[in-house]
Amino acid sequence: MNKTVIGIAAAAAALVATSALAADMAVKAPLAAPAPVSTWTGCYVGGNMGGDWARSHWTYRNVNPYDALGPGAPIIGTDNAFQMSGVIAGAQGGCNYQFANVVLGVEASWSGTHLDDAVPNVVQVFAPFASQRVETTIDSMYTVAGRLGYVFAPAWLGYVKGGYAAAHINTFGFTDALSIFNWQSSAWHGGFVAGGGVEYMLMPHVVVGVEYDYVGLNTKDQVGVIPGLAAVFNPVHSVNANVQSVTARINFLFGPGQ
Repeated sequence: MNKTVIGIAAAAAALVATSALAADMAVKAPLAAPAPVSTWTGCYVGGNMGGDWARSHWTYRNVNPYDALGPGAPIIGTDNAFQMSGVIAGAQGGCNYQFANVVLGVEASWSGTHLDDAVPNVVQVFAPFASQRVETTIDSMYTVAGRLGYVFAPAWLGYVKGGYAAAHINTFGFTDALSIFNWQSSAWHGGFVAGGGVEYMLMPHVVVGVEYDYVGLNTKDQVGVIPGLAAVFNPVHSVNANVQSVTARINFLFGPGQ
């Protein structure tokens, strides 16, 4: 009987000692490292692609013998309107700095596009040598903008942006079948960009997103050049435009926060 009690007591003591040792080892074992917290601080480069649409207007600023009946024909102030749509693609790069949930940044971008529209010339009724068709194209744009963002959920960033923009606008006039009096002009028009978007940090170095932009371009005089003719025959027209776009974006992050 005594031997049985002694055996049970010894087994219980061994079990308690083993449990205590295991508990002590568990306390002294190093804790697992916490999962890394995503940060938007750093720089990035990437690309974008989407759709865009635009409106443009011309207003004639002079009297042109080959866009009207002859010298003195009243075409000043006549307007041509264009509506265009197309595909836009390009590249962007910038840097962000995050404090708390707020993200400040700056970004530069360049995009190529082919916005194009041709319409019958509104002054063609004045003369057989008037431009029978006029055309506007926009082929490239660039922007430099500041960004203000807010991290509203893990790995999600919403932002607005605003800054400077410029676009290259070409204008054309097509007259007779022999193209004797055809003319063309082109110029860079400055303006502003305003927009915003949402980005998602797919992994620590890769961000995908969607962005909307509105580009308002300043009115500027362009002079249509007719090869071989004196400058007095060149149509002067005041041109403006605005461009809107929606693009999908991907950025690759690097820098101190990555």
